[in-house]
Amino acid sequence: MIDPVTRHIWTYRLIYLALGLLVIAYKLMPLGLGESGIPAPDILLALTLAWLMRQPAVVPMGAIILLFLLADFLFQRPPGLWTLLVLVTSESLRRRRAQMTEFPFLVEWGAFAAAVFALLILNRVALWLLVVDQTTLGLTLAHGIVTVAVYPIVVAVSKFVFGLRKLGPIDSEAAASS
Repeated sequence: MIDPVTRHIWTYRLIYLALGLLVIAYKLMPLGLGESGIPAPDILLALTLAWLMRQPAVVPMGAIILLFLLADFLFQRPPGLWTLLVLVTSESLRRRRAQMTEFPFLVEWGAFAAAVFALLILNRVALWLLVVDQTTLGLTLAHGIVTVAVYPIVVAVSKFVFGLRKLGPIDSEAAASS
């Protein structure tokens, strides 16, 4: 028989991978959603960091690499750059997650916002150093703002549709020991 905690973790890992692939497939569809002038949010990033800050065990490093590297190739971004930045950011948040378990949602949202803007700035600096064509700074910042604005929606859907709740300090210790 499979341990309930292990089954819980693997079920959510599969849901995370399926949602990530669904987000990538949706972005590849020619729906003309970017014609409004407002950049689309990075739902994959919001989903990854939201699930990671709520239950770190359900977002393994391998899944992050797989999804973001696939997205790099399919969206014709420099392969591995965004993946590396997201991986470093996610592991930094995973390490700080124990400190954030008792904080309210606004602090979590602030940590997410800081992570998103750090990612965007580091990505722009790396692309600038590699002399790669980039969008304007205003469009990049607008993309970050829209991504930060959609975070509460991603958290609400994760909580109320998928039942992914935020682990408390006691739950974190129990999950880490098993």
